[in-house]
Amino acid sequence: MRKALRYILILAIIGVLIIGGGLGALYLIPNTFAQDDGTQVLVIEKGQTGSEIADMLFERGLIRSTQGFKLWLYLSGTNDKLQTGHYQIPNKVTVRELISLLQEGHVESIRVTIPEGYTVGDIAIVLEKNQIMKAKDFLAEAKTFVPYPYMKGTRPATYPVEGFLFPSTYEIPVGATPREVIQMMADEMNRYLTPAVKKQIQAQHMSIHDFVTLASIVERESLFDADRPTIAGVFKKRLAHGIPLQSDATISYVLGYAKENVTIGDTQLQSPYNTYVSKGLPPGPIANPGKKSLDAVLHSENTDYLYFVADKEGHNHFSKTYEEHLAEVNKIYGADTATSATPSATTEIAAQAGPNYDVAVATTEPDYNYSSAEAVEADSQYVDVEPTYKYTPTTVPAAEVPAPTPAPTQNQTPTQVTPTTPSNGNSSNNTYVPTTNRAPETTPYVTPSTQEVPRIEVKPAESVDRSTINVPTGNSNK
Repeated sequence: MRKALRYILILAIIGVLIIGGGLGALYLIPNTFAQDDGTQVLVIEKGQTGSEIADMLFERGLIRSTQGFKLWLYLSGTNDKLQTGHYQIPNKVTVRELISLLQEGHVESIRVTIPEGYTVGDIAIVLEKNQIMKAKDFLAEAKTFVPYPYMKGTRPATYPVEGFLFPSTYEIPVGATPREVIQMMADEMNRYLTPAVKKQIQAQHMSIHDFVTLASIVERESLFDADRPTIAGVFKKRLAHGIPLQSDATISYVLGYAKENVTIGDTQLQSPYNTYVSKGLPPGPIANPGKKSLDAVLHSENTDYLYFVADKEGHNHFSKTYEEHLAEVNKIYGADTATSATPSATTEIAAQAGPNYDVAVATTEPDYNYSSAEAVEADSQYVDVEPTYKYTPTTVPAAEVPAPTPAPTQNQTPTQVTPTTPSNGNSSNNTYVPTTNRAPETTPYVTPSTQEVPRIEVKPAESVDRSTINVPTGNSNK
């Protein structure tokens, strides 16, 4: 009998130790559900119970167990001491840190990073994800609010502020309105546009609007910083000779998402944003460019190149003639990509894609007045205006999180896409070779629309014989 009681007592002690160890680990070891070191915003509303908060934390992956969290709330005597408000919680957090934060770590501003190349639609998604405001409210304001007059182009655009919301890290006050956030980001772009920068833009016979538009295309076409000035130079050269820019990134903006395989059909989409069918710049920026792309346009390389193709790692290879370009494509992706089976097929493809042969250059005079004289003159009134600093958010830093204490253990101890050519009955072996690399991928775009062009419904192509080269995706902004 005594022996049995002794075994029961030993088992009870072991059970207590296991339970205690588990609770201790839950309290002191960071949550391992999250894979990154970022943060997420948590909003505790007035009247929420400890159980409701625990469920919300579990859904966000911030705790391993709702019951374990509630037990620690009870044991620490903080079940009714959690404060309402906004919290910016690390993804890898211990219960100990979490309880401390939820008592005294509320913030009055939320830190948000907007990467280079994000569109207005992308920014709206980030703001909603961080519980700052509804995406639809931000987009509605972006359609009408224009903080600076130079942000208006000469043609209709869905979001006049597209391109002028400077990519950066912002402290956005809790309760900020869409207008205040747009003003904050536009002020940051205006801060970049010093009198010296605006004079350089004017010296290149560009309006501020066209300058930012070109920088947005360079942003979406560049995977590596070293390529940006040369890509900007290629586009300027094409503009000067009246050759369509033929940027796949502009097609992605029309479609509303970054498409990996751009087809001949895509290049024929009727939209002023499609630089395969429309010469010159699109009606406005296709993304919000960062400083490196803005600088690349400002100090672009004076080049004789007219073509570039990205290899499988995203590095661009530049060519002066179309023949050199095809040879470069052949070297990188194989002979089938650059094959033109018959003269008639070659002519057909060239006609569909727009003039991209050297004869177009030989028969035109270069015009380096990239913008209309009226647009450049209109900007003159802003050249000597110093940047303004209208919006200075005030923040209350979160309470300092106590350093985690390790749990006791027995043993203590990181393209180029060659679009397919649709079959026209007799030339299924021909593959169209674009002049630029594809746009990097981000979160889904918001499809632009204008008053001039009806919304285009893009339907999947019918199954046909085609030759396609798929290249691993890459991104210069994420």
